[in-house]
Amino acid sequence: MTVDDSGARHQGKNGYVTQIGNEFFAWFSSTQSKSRVNFLTLLQGEHVSYVINASALQYMRQQKLPRELLGKVALKSSESMDEAQWQAWMASLAISRRKHQQTVIEGALLGALLEREEIQRLAVISDGAPQFSVLQHGLCWVHAERQVHNLKPVGEQQRKAVERVRKRIWILYRALKA
Repeated sequence: MTVDDSGARHQGKNGYVTQIGNEFFAWFSSTQSKSRVNFLTLLQGEHVSYVINASALQYMRQQKLPRELLGKVALKSSESMDEAQWQAWMASLAISRRKHQQTVIEGALLGALLEREEIQRLAVISDGAPQFSVLQHGLCWVHAERQVHNLKPVGEQQRKAVERVRKRIWILYRALKA
């Protein structure tokens, strides 16, 4: 699926619109955040849950959560928690650093998502924004081509070279789609 978000102003307040879709659907949500926590929450749909499981712990290790804190988190069973249960459990951990809180939240949201079989195979294609760099992640062809399009050739030979490369990108794109 493809994802993107952009700033939006509504009733005098800054916010964001996130788009998720593919060739069969387009879904939009307006939120106050443009973060990985926000994206993982949106992927869960109406019923947000948190799970500390092997996937969650692996994510937290990759994000370099301190071992002592990782050990405390690992003591939690892999039962699913709703928002109220999650907030109570997080408060009991007394995590002082915001970055560590964020890592635990992201890990638990990802852990809950990966318990769904269809999510395990999901590929996310984006513009490379860090909040979307989860699951199987790839960059959008349009955004790759933009980098070439923005080159400033010096002279006719370089201009032609840039045009050749841009044409090749779109030929490859059409071949991959076919």
